[in-house]
Amino acid sequence: MTASKPDIVLVMTDQHAARVMGCSGDSIAKTPAIDALAAQGTLFSSCYCSSPLCVPSRMAFLTGLEAHVTGVFTNDDYLPSDIPTIAHAMAAEEYDCRLIGRMHFNGPDQHHGFGKRPIGDIGANWPAGMPPDIGILTKGRGNRGPELEFSGAGETSYQAYDAAVAEHAERELEELIYQRKKHDTPFFAVVSLFNPHPPFIARKRDIAPFKGQVPLPRLSRPEREHPQLDAWRTAGEVDDLSEMAIKKSREAYYALISMVDKIAGRIYDMVADRKNTVCIYTSDHGEALGERGLWWKSTMYDESAKVPLVIRAPDLGINETDTRVTSLMDLSRTLLGWAGADLPGHTGRDLRLKDDWPNQCLVSYYGGLMNIELPLIRHRMIRSGPHKLIWFTDEEPLLFDMEADPDEQQNLADQKESQSVIARLSEVLHAGWDPVTIEREIKTKSARRQVIRKWVTTTNPAEPMRWFDPNPVRNRYEN
Repeated sequence: MTASKPDIVLVMTDQHAARVMGCSGDSIAKTPAIDALAAQGTLFSSCYCSSPLCVPSRMAFLTGLEAHVTGVFTNDDYLPSDIPTIAHAMAAEEYDCRLIGRMHFNGPDQHHGFGKRPIGDIGANWPAGMPPDIGILTKGRGNRGPELEFSGAGETSYQAYDAAVAEHAERELEELIYQRKKHDTPFFAVVSLFNPHPPFIARKRDIAPFKGQVPLPRLSRPEREHPQLDAWRTAGEVDDLSEMAIKKSREAYYALISMVDKIAGRIYDMVADRKNTVCIYTSDHGEALGERGLWWKSTMYDESAKVPLVIRAPDLGINETDTRVTSLMDLSRTLLGWAGADLPGHTGRDLRLKDDWPNQCLVSYYGGLMNIELPLIRHRMIRSGPHKLIWFTDEEPLLFDMEADPDEQQNLADQKESQSVIARLSEVLHAGWDPVTIEREIKTKSARRQVIRKWVTTTNPAEPMRWFDPNPVRNRYEN
């Protein structure tokens, strides 16, 4: 019976740090829509992505399968079309599944089970495709420290894209609500925004409330740093940033979050009075934003690996904070539960089932961040109860007690009393995960992908599911 199945509205953003929300305790952040959702529902305070990188994280969320199972290791990898997603499974149970906005699919399949996609992605549909043309603002786009010097006030195509997504979402929701009333067809609407992803450029009016209000990063660079993280820092060229660049980048980031919160509020308002409707806010990964002297994503520190997750649902608590260790794959399993659907092999757990919760999750990262290039990284983390173990290729691990040391300042890996914990967690971390096999597969995929990349640059294939800014001259700084 479809009558008992809830309608589901999920707002997903790109690169929203879990800590930068009012409901997470940030007194500077202006997120009234997300905060209201938390007051009406449940904030999951320890939710992690499956990989702190856009495409691997999103594809794991959609499939319930980790990167080493799907083969989606980097932002250039394709999700095979014969791997079903939650959209396939929910549509098979009579849900009208619509994707409105960004999902960062690569290749010819730009739907992966979603029946309707009224607006495509702002990014290229193919690896090596041309990025959005943002004119003079291009010097502020990228993942190296020098680009942050060009953060600040301005208008970008990225902001225009999110505005277009919001307009499409409102029209689609009107139609979906009508269809539910007329035909009792439940719906799953994913409204997916690009911001607060870099460049850290926001409208002057959005920055104004944060001007001089956002403090400098709280955590300083460690005196002794793990070699892998030191290599990452060097490749990112983040050690010589001016204080002005740091301030402007952080203020713009807060402004972008305020902007997407306003859009989320418009979406939630459309279903505010509908009792059998689930509303969700989340993101694909976090953002370091200068903490520890690091920026962007791709590390296992909580700033990068944790994501916001707020759910208002008839069968979840009201004004509650759920502190269990959870993941985006648990969210997708819960979506399947509401729909009465299943996906073979899905490794998530339904968030509504609290008994015997394992209180652990796994996160992996294999490299592939835009213009930062490093040797192949096989980098895996397990968060289990209070402990976080981070395993690196050919390097010593890191171990943190997240209850005693939530800022991850004291590495316990070399302490004698920690060895039993490391042994226990390492066994779980490596179960079904063979770094030697994974390295071989990534290298093979990389070689094959070079042919695809050359084909893209040579033939310029069509991008039928791509949004192009109708007014690209908007890209400018605002003095």
